[in-house]
Amino acid sequence: MPKLSSRSTISPTKSAVNSAVRILFRADGNTTIGLGHMVRSLALADMVRAVAPGLVLARTPPAVVRELVAQAGLPLLELPELAPAEEADYLLARVLRPTDVLVLDGYGFDSDYRRRVRASGCRLVCLDDLHAGFFPADLIINHSPGVTAADYQAEPTTRFCLGPAFSLLRPPFLRHAALPRPAGPVASVLVCFGGADPLQLTARMLAALLALGSLARIGLLLGGAAAAPTAIQALLAAHPQQQVTLYRSLLAEEMVPVLLGYDAVICPASTILIESLVLGRPVITGYYADNQRALAAYVHAHQQAHSVGDFAAYSDPPLAAALRAGLSRLATQPRQPYAQQLAPDELRARFRALLPGA
Repeated sequence: MPKLSSRSTISPTKSAVNSAVRILFRADGNTTIGLGHMVRSLALADMVRAVAPGLVLARTPPAVVRELVAQAGLPLLELPELAPAEEADYLLARVLRPTDVLVLDGYGFDSDYRRRVRASGCRLVCLDDLHAGFFPADLIINHSPGVTAADYQAEPTTRFCLGPAFSLLRPPFLRHAALPRPAGPVASVLVCFGGADPLQLTARMLAALLALGSLARIGLLLGGAAAAPTAIQALLAAHPQQQVTLYRSLLAEEMVPVLLGYDAVICPASTILIESLVLGRPVITGYYADNQRALAAYVHAHQQAHSVGDFAAYSDPPLAAALRAGLSRLATQPRQPYAQQLAPDELRARFRALLPGA
């Protein structure tokens, strides 16, 4: 992979911008909201790359987002800081064309925003996990388990891609998808709290695992938007006998062997949970944001992973006890698959059907 410059934006004069038919991906990522929306939008962009040229739209993107987009090989059009309604009107006046397919992924794109951009005549695709408000959309993608079309207020013509079969995964995860293996001993654990880890839960998980004193190896996977691990370094200095490996800002093809190299994963109920489960990994999960709560409860109830509930609500000794109970369950209880089969080909077909003249 060639070395990236500090500003890795690809010029918006590239062919994807000038193409008559484009798929535009509107998503943001930063230290506050994390990188989940951007990562899954880029995963979708790769899945439909053969359908039409892609273009990413992001509002004042930080360096980590520019780098992710550049690594995906896509042009990036940086948007100014505007209120949602103003941004929708800006896109309508200066960016959108009737031949475009616009993909929205983010919680700021409410019913009014969707209605405004739809006025351009473009086709609208919504990546969603909240089903809040009205969706004047041509296609809704929600890869959360248990959701149905009846959960949405949408147009009669709206099509749906719902459930884990439509998990939005980057190519290395699709290639290495596997069913869960039989339960077995857990001697090594990988901790990953996403691209940003805004509550710095990685350090708290490390402290709890060190308190257990039963693991041969611990891995810490930090994203590009995560804060400097000062607390982690202090813990490592206090426990020199424990083997702990720190991974940072890995590419997808680098993440897969790391996830496969540990007996279990500890992560929130976000993109990293879906990636881990699709690889067949044993997982302890939970939530620290409301939009993670439903997925954490579902995978626990369906024996796909073990959820400890609200990560942020635990004090230190109870957190260690909760992790000990979770590791014991993973070592002894069989797990059910998160997705029996993935459907990227059907998803691509849905996008081809959105193109002009289809």
